Amino acid sequence: MTQGTPQAISAARFVVSFDGAAPAYFSELSGITSEVEPTEYIVSPARGGDVIHTKQFGKTKPPTVTLKRGVDGTAFLFAWHAMARKGDPGARMSGTLELQNAAGVAQASYRLLGAWPSKVEVGNLKAGASEIVLETVTFTCEEVIPV
Repeated sequence: MTQGTPQAISAARFVVSFDGAAPAYFSELSGITSEVEPTEYIVSPARGGDVIHTKQFGKTKPPTVTLKRGVDGTAFLFAWHAMARKGDPGARMSGTLELQNAAGVAQASYRLLGAWPSKVEVGNLKAGASEIVLETVTFTCEEVIPV
């Protein structure tokens, strides 16, 4: 059985839906990151011989998802971020990230478990400039699972 070459995904927008909240639309996915830091392990034989260097699994970092959108005047992300800053356990929510085409059809989906906005930024803008003010949010998750 032969299979064709898988097609790369092209997304026109990114939609994040969290439990009990209205969907949020973003224009840019800056990245989904999951990392395990390697730790070096060195073994030196007691009676000569070669020193052995190996890499082992080290400290894990929680997965993050970073998205950007034009500032739309809603305060939901800032209010949610404030809950996280206060250490409110209710700030952890699960939801879905969809990569949608221009027709609004999902091309790929990710389940975001135990997510909370660890960082919210509003971009630089000069008075009189014609650019849109961008809001960047980084979600830290317990788990990111492709669906």
